[in-house]
Amino acid sequence: MKTSEKSPHYPLGFRRSLAPLVSAIALQSACGTSPGSDQGSVGGAAPSAGGTTPTAGGSGGMLASGGTPSGGVGGSSQSGGASAGGSLSSGGALSGGSGGVASGGSEGSVGGAGTGGSVASTCVPDGKAHNPLVTQIFTADPNAIVYGDRIYVYTSHDEDNQEGFDMVDYHAFSSDDMVNWQDHGVLIHANQLSWAQNLYAPGACSKNGKYYIYIPNSGSAIGVGVSDDPGGPFEDPLGRALITPSFPNANVPWLFDPACFIDDDGQAYLYFGGGNSGANARAVRLNDDMVSIKDSSATTIPTTAFFEASFMHKREGKYYFSYSSDFSNGHGAALEYLMSDSPMSGFEYKGAFVPNAQINNGNNNHGSIIEFQGKSYVFYHNRKLEQELGVDKVNNRSVALQELTYKADGTINTVTMSQDDHTVSQLKCLDGFLEVQAERLAEEQGIEVEGKAGETIRIAQISNNDWVAYSQVDFHDGATKLVAKVASSSAGGTIDIVVDGCIGGAAGTSIGTCAVVSTGGAQQFAELQCPIESTAGGHDLCLRFGDSPSFQLDSWHLE
Repeated sequence: MKTSEKSPHYPLGFRRSLAPLVSAIALQSACGTSPGSDQGSVGGAAPSAGGTTPTAGGSGGMLASGGTPSGGVGGSSQSGGASAGGSLSSGGALSGGSGGVASGGSEGSVGGAGTGGSVASTCVPDGKAHNPLVTQIFTADPNAIVYGDRIYVYTSHDEDNQEGFDMVDYHAFSSDDMVNWQDHGVLIHANQLSWAQNLYAPGACSKNGKYYIYIPNSGSAIGVGVSDDPGGPFEDPLGRALITPSFPNANVPWLFDPACFIDDDGQAYLYFGGGNSGANARAVRLNDDMVSIKDSSATTIPTTAFFEASFMHKREGKYYFSYSSDFSNGHGAALEYLMSDSPMSGFEYKGAFVPNAQINNGNNNHGSIIEFQGKSYVFYHNRKLEQELGVDKVNNRSVALQELTYKADGTINTVTMSQDDHTVSQLKCLDGFLEVQAERLAEEQGIEVEGKAGETIRIAQISNNDWVAYSQVDFHDGATKLVAKVASSSAGGTIDIVVDGCIGGAAGTSIGTCAVVSTGGAQQFAELQCPIESTAGGHDLCLRFGDSPSFQLDSWHLE
């Protein structure tokens, strides 16, 4: 989505025709420092990919749909392939042949050290997550899951201008600090699935070193995608749906909204179903291959006012089955839940834990609950972004995040949907001396994130006064240069490097400006060497674009 000058904080793709995909080419810059101030505003969020198959959790921990015990050990993943170009310094030529790796580390590698390496940090963050989390696209139906030391949120994608619920692809956003969220691009598209036309709310989990998403075709069937990386890309291993209405006891009005859960003993479950009325919540056990069903028929989960949006998590030996209620009196599409000592039976209704609100236009919802680094969080969607854009629709939704707490008896304290622009606290600073994917956003204005998972995901469709911002970047004991990987087919544009600006509308201070010129080759990314005034400690970092920018941005690091 793109922004307008009248709504500087948020994208407005439905008000402006999307430009054609800009070709990725490598670019160089003449750089200089220029003190001054800059103005900013608000936008989306996301950090780089990471995590491998989780280790088993100990007793007393929490398991969410997806079955990853909090505290598991995770490795790294990538958002793109190696840069095709060499390094460019101010006033110089490319120093390296085609295919040379830029000095900031491998393109897309999470945690790849930039030149200068990483030093011990004393940075204490004071950032907060933007509400909603993502503003470059509309996102809905969040299925959050902890993979190692990162949270991944798998979402459906509400298209700009859609009149119905016409979602056709999935996206994922991941973070290790709750504030900077990496956009992993398009994970899978309906045009890759012979049996599906529209992709409704996904479910996710991991087992045996593989990552799975469960894919509903509107409300008519559920299939599965698999990947070696939590950030995708995902492929269809079956070439057909996994569950159809012909499966015994699965013929519910809406065969959709799958939620995958893996218990402490390794048994995987899939919860699904929906409908305007009746007992429409279902569960089945999956085989160890995660792409076939162990049970001969689905089990009905008795519920109260069940409508859609199944989710399962486990905490201190108790199973929590949560869902979106119907619109009947006393429910009103709230997030409600049941508790049990068993994953498929014995549930007791406990009521609503996220009542509906005006910030959601009183309409449908979809939630998920995780535990991460000692705190619990609930993800859901609201209509805050569309309200601020002046859009009168029910189908342009946005993912939100808040903390969640429990009473001593294990029941959930009520969470009131926040209308604030910022919600949960940042857990750690973002190390600027490591390679940072440009799409690892805290907030943004105007830009688009383009690319498919497994390819180079980048900031694109950049216009004058667009910007990207990163919360609480650690400059350690001093940085004097920002190195950006950029691509351009022609000279043009500048990057103004601003500290403590843009986020929340802060003005900030410019510490350097880079003028971008062409490297003369399509699909060639090169390093842009940008001297900055010596800066130390923790700061919000904003990259503001100007002078008719004609480039794309892949990643950056400090030196």
